[in-house]
Amino acid sequence: NNQNNTSNTNEEESSNQTYGRLTSFFSFIQTIGSPLIGILLDRIGVRKTSILVYFASALSYWILANATSTTWLFWSKIPTILQHAFLVGQATVASSTAATSDNNNESGGSNGGDKQRAVALGRMTTAYTIGATIGPALGGYLAMGDLFAGARLAIWGSII
Repeated sequence: NNQNNTSNTNEEESSNQTYGRLTSFFSFIQTIGSPLIGILLDRIGVRKTSILVYFASALSYWILANATSTTWLFWSKIPTILQHAFLVGQATVASSTAATSDNNNESGGSNGGDKQRAVALGRMTTAYTIGATIGPALGGYLAMGDLFAGARLAIWGSII
């Protein structure tokens, strides 16, 4: 009985270490990706970068949904180097509110661009935070019947 407890403890420690490595690897990939997205935004624009970001998300979730080993869980994190939709969203808001502000100034209107930008960024941040809260909870709920259902749903969410 004591040997069985030791075995369970070793398995739990191994799982904890693997989870720690996976989350650290994900954070590392995200850290590299953030400046890369900035470069892509400058070079190819918001629209094309947005397409890359959502394609990378779909690819990541596809690999995750089909993962059969710990190695594949790590592979699923590599496409997340481009998974920075929030940065693309900020760039979209900044460019669209700047364009609106320029149009208002040309037509003699007041400069409400700064206020519009602040409101738009506030709404986007709120939506992102709600999604970041509800998304994992929904994924956990869906995983009660099928461990891969949440990842499959996320694939379609990224594509649409």
